[in-house]
Formats: sequence, structure tokens, C-alpha cells
Amino acid sequence: MARPCALLTFLVVMHYWSSCCLGCDLPQTHHLRNKRASTLLAQMRRLCPLSCLKDRLDFVFPLEKVDAQQIQKTQAIPVLQELTQQVLILFSSKDSFAAWETSLLDTFCTGLHHQLKDLQACLRQQVEVQEPSLSQEDSLVAVINYFHRITVYLKEKKHSPCAWEVVREEVRRALSSSAKLPAGLTEEKE
Repeated sequence: MARPCALLTFLVVMHYWSSCCLGCDLPQTHHLRNKRASTLLAQMRRLCPLSCLKDRLDFVFPLEKVDAQQIQKTQAIPVLQELTQQVLILFSSKDSFAAWETSLLDTFCTGLHHQLKDLQACLRQQVEVQEPSLSQEDSLVAVINYFHRITVYLKEKKHSPCAWEVVREEVRRALSSSAKLPAGLTEEKE
């Protein structure tokens, strides 16, 4: 009886080891990195959000209304990668470094960079090389347009402290909404 149990244990360990070593344990790593990013964004707050109410704007985050159960893993990973890349570009700008405390911003951007590497590893692992679906392309364009609206808003507001506060909170909401996608992938994996 010990041998079948040992074999089963070995197979389970090998499955998790291969997922970990190959870099595509997306639901777990994405969730943890998103949680850390959200915590860092909360710590970066410099102004009381109530003092910036007049500057608030609805940027219409495209993934907020997406049903995570409807998205396939092959569609979600490129969308999450684009989202992470756009957040990294936004917060790596010189204007961003002028707005935030440097050590928190560095830690935040480093975490995004690691998350981006995880997503790229998952993309490389996808065995099937598929043409992007129309819904995936639409989602990618929607994410790009969303960040374009944020960038235009910051320029119009001359990168004011309140504008950055509004954007900080918006990105925090976006990261929180995007966490639903990998959660939906967990059921698909099993």
C-alpha cells in the first residue's frame, strides 16, 4: 500500500514542481502579485481621496464587466500581459517618479516587472500557436485605449497631485478587477 501512495505523492510533487519551474502557475502567482501591487498602491497614497473628488473621472475599465468564466486561458494571458505592461509604462514615466515616493514606486514597478515575466513565461508555454481571436484582439485594444484615456487625462491635468491620486486609485481598481481573470482560470486548470 505504501508504494501506490508514494507514487501518487511523487506524481503530485512533480506536477507542481513542473508548473513552478516552467513559470506558469498563473492563478496563484498573479493573485499574490496583484495583492502586493494593490497594497503598494494603497501605501503610495499622498492625498486624501476626498480632496480630489472634483478631479474624478470614470475611465471605463474594459475588464470590469467581463465574466471570468467566459474567458479562456489563451485569451486571458495576453490581456493580463497588456494590462501589466501598460501599468508599468504609466508608473515608470518620469512624471510618475516626480509624483510618488521613490522607494515605494521602485518596489511597485519591480513587482510589475516580475509579474510581466511570469505572464511572458506562460505565453511561451502555450503549446498551441493560435491566431488571436477577435474577442482577444478587442480586449487588447480596449486595454490600450483605456490607458490612452488615462494618459490624456494626466496631460490635461498637467500631472497634478490630484490627477495622480485619481489615477493611482483607478489602477488599483483595475488590478483588482483583473484578478478575476486568473481566478476563473483556476477551475479550468483542474
